[in-house]
Amino acid sequence: MERTYDQVRIFLRCMENIMLLTQKQLGTFYRDGFILVEDLFDSKEMTVALTDMEQIFYGKSYVEYLEELDNIETTGSVEPTGIKAVAHFGDTEYGRAQFPTGFDALDRLIENEAYLDVFAQCLGTDDVSYCNAHLFMRSGPTDKLHPEHPWQGYHPDHSTNTFLPLSHAIGSFDYVNSAVYLHDVDGDGAPMHVIPGSHRQAADVILRMGMHWLDDIRQVPEFAEPVPTSAKAGSALFYSSYLIHAAVPFENKRKQRALWTLSMARGDTSRWTKLSNPWSGPEQQFFQPFWEKATPRVRTLFGWPELGHAFYTETTLKGISQRFPNMDLSPYQVQNTALRNT
Repeated sequence: MERTYDQVRIFLRCMENIMLLTQKQLGTFYRDGFILVEDLFDSKEMTVALTDMEQIFYGKSYVEYLEELDNIETTGSVEPTGIKAVAHFGDTEYGRAQFPTGFDALDRLIENEAYLDVFAQCLGTDDVSYCNAHLFMRSGPTDKLHPEHPWQGYHPDHSTNTFLPLSHAIGSFDYVNSAVYLHDVDGDGAPMHVIPGSHRQAADVILRMGMHWLDDIRQVPEFAEPVPTSAKAGSALFYSSYLIHAAVPFENKRKQRALWTLSMARGDTSRWTKLSNPWSGPEQQFFQPFWEKATPRVRTLFGWPELGHAFYTETTLKGISQRFPNMDLSPYQVQNTALRNT
């Protein structure tokens, strides 16, 4: 019997002994909105990648950076500062934190076939499209990327790569984020905290609270308890862009947290799911009024779904109205009413 292309590809992957998610693991991802996959990367390549990442952020090794801090009274954060009119995640004094960085040990992580296969499984399609990738460094002695209280600062990352709101269509209109652990991240090393299952609740919660960042998750009784995403070097965290999560402070101020991050979308949603900084960064003051006044046809030139697309539901239209309060949404409402009646 003739095999399809996908059957042949899957067979070849199995022959190469590349580990893919089991159905149980995939079910965990769908249920919880995230999954940690161990041993996707070799520990030796993580060591080299970490060395290069430290050079980009500190201009030296982290050990040397700590020694320097011990001999001075104050220092600034190691977070990169955007120096472009339309900023990337940011460049540092010593290098580029946005992909590609120019360091092969970091840039070639995207070529890991098993890593890409897990993305495809989580997205439910082999038609996968690049959104965005950057280096994410937090340094314990200088870190400021955490809220004051443990119930604050929770949010989804969805707006990083799209200018459109969250929907109920999990697995269709969300995308998948990942973080590759270049070193062990233990409980005292500020692992990201995530709320299991919140990707299925996020659209309603964000609408109800009326904000992207949640001031107090104690006001959301349907949320599960947050859990830390501690992992060993070579592991990768995959999570839905709808998943609610937050930064936490370092318990051990002598540690750092270095992650290589990548976001991928389904090919069929990639026109509006991509790096959104050109639309939502410094240019937002121009694009928001432009899009509010534009025709639906003109909006599609910039990646908006066309009239009648399944993306437009009562929930997403309410979300759009929050982001673009002066936009006439009646054409989208009419189209969806017609679709429901067919």
